[in-house]
Amino acid sequence: MSSESPKKLILITALLSLIPLSAAQYLPQVSNNFISTFWHKLTTANTSNNSLAISTPAPSLSKLPKPPLPTYKNFDIVIYGDELQGICAAIWAKKTLGNTGKVVLMRSNSENAPLGGLLTRSGLAYLDYDKTPGWQNRPYSQCFLNFLKKAKVVEACVEPDKATKAMKEMLEEAGIVVISHASITPYVENKKIKFVQINDTNIRVKAGAFIDTTQDAELARKAGVPYSLGFASQNPKLWDETIATSIVPTVTGLSIYEFKKIESKILYNRQKMAKIKTKIQAEQAPTDAKFTLAKFRLPIIKTYKDGYINRSIALAGAYHIHRKHSFNLDLSSIFLFDKLNICRVGQRELSLNGFLFKYNSQKVREIENNNFQATQEMITEMQELEAWLRKMSGKNVKVILPSEVYIRHSLNITDVVDPLKGKEILQGGTSAENSIGTFSYEFDFRGGVKGLGINYLPLPRYNFGIESALAKNVNNLAVVGRSSGYIGIALAVARIQTMSIYQGQAIGVAAAMANKKGIPLNQITSAEVREKLEQLTGKKTKLRGENRMGNRDYSHVN
Repeated sequence: MSSESPKKLILITALLSLIPLSAAQYLPQVSNNFISTFWHKLTTANTSNNSLAISTPAPSLSKLPKPPLPTYKNFDIVIYGDELQGICAAIWAKKTLGNTGKVVLMRSNSENAPLGGLLTRSGLAYLDYDKTPGWQNRPYSQCFLNFLKKAKVVEACVEPDKATKAMKEMLEEAGIVVISHASITPYVENKKIKFVQINDTNIRVKAGAFIDTTQDAELARKAGVPYSLGFASQNPKLWDETIATSIVPTVTGLSIYEFKKIESKILYNRQKMAKIKTKIQAEQAPTDAKFTLAKFRLPIIKTYKDGYINRSIALAGAYHIHRKHSFNLDLSSIFLFDKLNICRVGQRELSLNGFLFKYNSQKVREIENNNFQATQEMITEMQELEAWLRKMSGKNVKVILPSEVYIRHSLNITDVVDPLKGKEILQGGTSAENSIGTFSYEFDFRGGVKGLGINYLPLPRYNFGIESALAKNVNNLAVVGRSSGYIGIALAVARIQTMSIYQGQAIGVAAAMANKKGIPLNQITSAEVREKLEQLTGKKTKLRGENRMGNRDYSHVN
């Protein structure tokens, strides 16, 4: 061992003790390989400011070493998953606990993978903002606003690199430890998670509360929390039906002006437009075709300083004719080029969101279990898109795929304190005592859901709380994100990430309050959290949920 090794060993031991946690801000990421093999020989190769490379000597063939005894690490709160809602949960848990609070964020991703999930690894640049007036001034939106500021969002679009940098800064400022490459297995005893084991290590992590912010409720499922697939909670026959999955590529070599020129060529080609219209009317039901052909002759519009919307289906229609794809996802095609959300993320770089792949729930779960990697159909389609854009523009266009696909929905946990239902959302949401805030956004069934049988839904504005995220029979567990306790069509709007970020901030506060009171997390109420958020932010909550059912019959909506 080199003369520097004792110093490194001392540093590792100090890190492992994680007391005091003030040291964490200087080492925001620690891999589980780093934690689990600290007792082995250290090397100086490939070291950096934030990590140490560690070599593990090969075991002797004559005498295998005894497995190390379990090593327990204690925290107040563990967040599992690095979506923005998880980062907000961690930061606001620490803010509520104070400087002595011990909060850790664990993720299964490698230390080299960007923080942020959907907004970074999935390339989801175009942000879905709350449509409730005055949302910026509410207590529950403050973590989201801080992120927008740090990520230097002009108006509606976030660049992945800036998003990652912003999240790192937020965690470092809060003194949150991040453990990467840490897939975990929970051990449940007496209706609570006793500890989680970091897989392939002897490290066991104990905490008073665990917050699962993975997209697919990974920790909750492993802890035995029941869940339903697809839209089974609306109709048991729809267990294998779900919303379309997307890949959100970055297109380089085209400015927004050049992209609009491609669309203009199509819009002003009468023969081409007639073919597109005829194709859509032939392949879709009359009501669907009418919806698809709305604003058929209107060009791309600039909705924000950095964001655009593709109002006409003409661009997609020309591509579908070129590829001989159907416009009916219920028939022969799994792919649909939909109307696009467009972000300008560089000088000649565009993020395009609207390429839909209609997979059933089982297929979506396969993608999730394969680390959200693109399917071969996605890869092939994006190669074809690249060739078509080059042909249409005459430019050296490249279509760059993100490292993960954008999955809108697969499952929802069912055993929560109080699930949020679709009909409840239509009626204005949760009661005042069960609410922390208000959210508004369209019910978004991208790609449609076969057999759903719901033709019209208003723009909802509904109150929401934390009870839909609190596991009922695992007392110290919450699930925040699209897989929370949403029933029926509720998931079509509650899955929007902005809502998850709001709830993540609140759940972080709830977990800290439970820790301070010495009670289970699922005994904390929305009313308590709402009051605490107001104290922490100095801002007042205005619950603005509205019943928007009108005279329509929604008796069949769960």
